Amino acid sequence: MHLDTNMGEQSPLYSCKAHIFQVDPDTRKTWLPLSNGAVNVQIFHDSVKNVYRILSIDGSKVLINTIVTARMSFTKTSQKFCQWVDSRANHVYGLGFVNETDLTRFMDKFIEVKDATRQALKQSEHRSSSVDARQTPRSETDWSIQSIGLDPSVQNQLKQENAHLKIALAQSSNNAKKWQEELEILRNNNAKLTTALQESHANVEEWKRQLQFYRDECTRLRQMVI
Repeated sequence: MHLDTNMGEQSPLYSCKAHIFQVDPDTRKTWLPLSNGAVNVQIFHDSVKNVYRILSIDGSKVLINTIVTARMSFTKTSQKFCQWVDSRANHVYGLGFVNETDLTRFMDKFIEVKDATRQALKQSEHRSSSVDARQTPRSETDWSIQSIGLDPSVQNQLKQENAHLKIALAQSSNNAKKWQEELEILRNNNAKLTTALQESHANVEEWKRQLQFYRDECTRLRQMVI
């Protein structure tokens, strides 16, 4: 995927982190991961073209560049996973979040910009009596994973894929908590080692003072004997 370099002036409206997936465009049966982990996903407003975009860039690679349309549907398939159809790019994208709160916030912003797009479209239609008919590569209902036109076995397989993704995201969240706990343990151990090292250093200094005292005492006794 290549990023349109003539997108006009854009301002970010929302930013979050999520795991990105895409339905295999050939089979439409399995999810393909587009990112190795959670990456930035942002919603932008192109003030020149007056369109909204869902954009994600990992390094120099564009993972998502979706223009939000008034007909676009956004489906929440689990507490931490959602998906939408990009009919312009002929792709179905999925986002996996670490918690339901992040997903809800993203959905709220998506609905907000979709409503803004719908209002802008109505105003444009009101001003113009003729509307250019644009043919999309595929209708969103053709691509929708939830479409009743899909074979039941395909629907079951996609449900299983969603369940596996949900488990993987939960495990990722649990691993993050374990890493935080292990990091805290390491910090505590480091503090204990630092304290022990300081005490050891103090003991060495005390031993040095005692050794010097004994040396001085031996020297004094020798002088008395002589």
